[in-house]
Amino acid sequence: MKKRILAMLLASLMCLSLAACGGDDAGTDNNTGGAAPDSGADTPAADDAGSEDKSGGESFKIALLMSHQTNAFTNAVSAGARAKGEELGVEVEVFDGNQDQATQNSQLEQCLNQGYNGILVEPVTVDGIAPAVKEANEQGIPVMTVVQKMTQQELAIAYRGGNDANAGRLQMEKAVEMMGGKGNIAILYGPMGSDGQLIRKEGYDAVLAENPDVQIVFDETANWVTEEALSLVETWLSTGTEINAIVAQNDSMALGAQKAIEDAGKQDDILVFGVDAVDDAIAAIAAGRLDGTVSQDAAGQGALGVETMVKYLNGEEVEPEAFTECIWIDSSNVADYQ
Repeated sequence: MKKRILAMLLASLMCLSLAACGGDDAGTDNNTGGAAPDSGADTPAADDAGSEDKSGGESFKIALLMSHQTNAFTNAVSAGARAKGEELGVEVEVFDGNQDQATQNSQLEQCLNQGYNGILVEPVTVDGIAPAVKEANEQGIPVMTVVQKMTQQELAIAYRGGNDANAGRLQMEKAVEMMGGKGNIAILYGPMGSDGQLIRKEGYDAVLAENPDVQIVFDETANWVTEEALSLVETWLSTGTEINAIVAQNDSMALGAQKAIEDAGKQDDILVFGVDAVDDAIAAIAAGRLDGTVSQDAAGQGALGVETMVKYLNGEEVEPEAFTECIWIDSSNVADYQ
């Protein structure tokens, strides 16, 4: 009798046990009960994906060393780099070299000692940063040039920016075309010896060699600065020399030249052209003041630099060169860029 009672009790316990197991399965199927904590614990990758940045899981620290931050173009490059950094979840810190090579070299040395994973640099001069870049290579910290190249470009992992030779050529071609293929031009250069000044001039020289009826009557540097260009053009105009067009290597200088021309009442006699397509230049073209500019997508250059550096830091292969597109903007298409 006792054995029969014990057997019945054991059978009852087994039924209860099976029912309990069935209850757990039902709870899981209906997302009820204690199933949610188990689900989270079983999928840690889901939590990681929520916090993972678009750089591939690494939060990098990148320095951007600009040659200067004195005009709309360089400010746009920096803004584009910062925006791309936020998008990719990496820190981007911008340094202003104040157009001084010693300052930029000091900043590069500083970055080598402060835990930056990668360095983007727009060289103040084509030769000046080579020793610091060599030191970065020795420390295993990648350096990429942006906006402007360096002479020993092979020391950098890559270049990202505009194609200054194409920009210079396009600008001068349009200037010569609007002059009717002949006349006197004056040229406003960027800082002498900078990559932008040298390479854009190569584009100018190639076009002028094909157009012998166009003569250079003045050519000097205004260091990318509006006020310097204004003063310089005032001096040129005071000589009484005929000038049919002014070709400036950036928009800031072009706008300074245009102001001097307007002050002298010669706005109907002298064409003015720039490079960079900054907002003020686009507005001046729309208003019929400036005659044309070349866009190289300033913000896009900064963004492309950061994006490429992140790819490199994540172990991806990157091409040694990549350029933003050169686009001519004048009264015929300025509305598309306002």
